[in-house]
Amino acid sequence: MKIWIDEENDDRQETESQPATDTDEQEEVRVDRSDRHILYAILFEVLMGAFVWLKSAKAGMNYLYILAPMLVITGLAGNYAYQKNADMKLFGAVAKLSAAGIGLQLTIDQVYNPIGTFSVIKYLISLVIAVIFLIFYSYFRKLLNKQGTVYVMMAVSAAIYLFLAVKGYDPNGYGTNAWISIAGFTIQMTDFTKVSALLFYASLFSSQLRFEEDKVLLLSTIFFLINLGGSILIRELGSFFILFFLHLGLIFIFMKHSHRKRMYLIIMFVLFFGSAAALFGLYKLLDPSYQAGTLKAPFTLLYPLCKKVYERFSVTANIYSDPYGAGYQLLQGKKALWMGGLFGNTVNFNAIPVAESDMAFVAMVAEFGWVLALYCIFMLCRIGSRGCAAANRLLKHHRQDAVVAFGAAFMLVMQGLIVILGSCNIIPFTGLPIPFLSRGFTYQTIVFCFTGTLLHLSEQEEESEDETDA
Repeated sequence: MKIWIDEENDDRQETESQPATDTDEQEEVRVDRSDRHILYAILFEVLMGAFVWLKSAKAGMNYLYILAPMLVITGLAGNYAYQKNADMKLFGAVAKLSAAGIGLQLTIDQVYNPIGTFSVIKYLISLVIAVIFLIFYSYFRKLLNKQGTVYVMMAVSAAIYLFLAVKGYDPNGYGTNAWISIAGFTIQMTDFTKVSALLFYASLFSSQLRFEEDKVLLLSTIFFLINLGGSILIRELGSFFILFFLHLGLIFIFMKHSHRKRMYLIIMFVLFFGSAAALFGLYKLLDPSYQAGTLKAPFTLLYPLCKKVYERFSVTANIYSDPYGAGYQLLQGKKALWMGGLFGNTVNFNAIPVAESDMAFVAMVAEFGWVLALYCIFMLCRIGSRGCAAANRLLKHHRQDAVVAFGAAFMLVMQGLIVILGSCNIIPFTGLPIPFLSRGFTYQTIVFCFTGTLLHLSEQEEESEDETDA
C-alpha cells in the first residue's frame, strides 16, 4: 500500500520500485501531519468566541474566561500530537468540535434556561479520565490477545445491565433505567457498554487468537443478545441501535468473505426490521387491552417497549399526530430549523425542549445557523474518515488496534448522525447525546476516551511504516 505523509515542509512518498503485493493494491491514504492544524484550531476557537459574544454578551464573557485555558490545552495537546506524528487533521476536528460544543452550551445556558448549567470542571475531569483511559488501554491491549478477554467483556456488559436493572433509575422520568447516582454525580452506565463492546470485538478479532468463523459468529451473536436483552430489561434502545450497527459493521469488514457471512448479515437485517414492524403492529393489538386494564403477563412487560417503538415511528411519519405530547419536542425543533437561517435566527425563538442534550444540533442551527452546523457535521465525518484510515493502516500489523480504531470512529459518527437526523425528524428520534455538542458528563468522557484513543493509534502508523520499510 502506498502511504503519503504530509510534513510541514517535507512530502515523502514510498518508492514505487518495491514489488507490488495484495496490500499494495489497496487504496492510497493521505495522512496529514502538518502542525498548521493547531493554528487552524486556535483560530476557530477565537472566532467561536466572537460568534458567541454576538449571540449573548454574558455567554461571550463566560466563553472568554474559558478561552485562555482552552488555547493552552489546544497548544500543548496539539504540540504533543505533532511530536508523536499523530494525524493532525483528526486532532483539528476534535479541537474544533470541542470549541463549538462549549460555545453552544454556554449560549444555551443564557437563552434556554436549562435545569443545570454547563460545568467546566466536569469537562476538565472528562479530559483527565480520558488520559487515564489511554494509559489503561496501552496496558490492556496486551490482554486483547488472550482468549479469556472475550468472555470477560461479555460478563462485564451483562453485569452492567443487571446492575442497572436493580439499581438504575431515570432522572428524566421516561422509564429508562440507564442512570445511577454517585456522590451527586448522575452517571449513564449504558455508555460504558460501548467501551466493553469495543474491547470485546478487538479481542474477538485479535491478530493472535484467530477464532474460527463459526466461533466468531457464535460469540458475537451471544454478545449481541446480551446487549439486546439488557437494553429491553432497562428499556433503553437508543444505545442498542449503535451497538447493533457496530456489530454488523465489524462482522462485515473484519471477517473473511464467505457465503455464511453474507447469509448471517442478511438474516440479522431482516430480523431487525421485522422485529420493529412486529412491535409496531403488536402495540395496536395490545393497546385496547391495556386501556381496559385487562392486559396480562407477559404482555405487561412487552407493552412499554411496543409503545415506545410505535410512538417513535408514528411521530416521525406524522409529527402533528401528537403535537402537544410525543411530537412536541420535534415540532418545536422543526420551527427552529426553519428559522435558523445561515447565521442563526433573528426572532429570538427559544422554545426548544432539552436544547442542551437531545436537541443540541437544532439549538446549534437556531443560534449559529446552518453554516456552522453543517461545518460541525463535516468535522464529525472527518473524525470518522481519519479513524477508518488509521484502521486501514493498522490492519497489517495490529489487527486488534484496527478494530478499536474503526469501532471508536464508527460509534462516534453513527451516534452523531443518528441523533442529528432524528432531531430533524428524518428518522425516528432516539434521544441520545451528540458527540461534542451535547451536555453530559458520562458521554463526554466516553467521547474523549474514544477520540484520544484514535489519536494515540494514529501515532502507531509511523511505527508500522518503519516496519514496512525495514
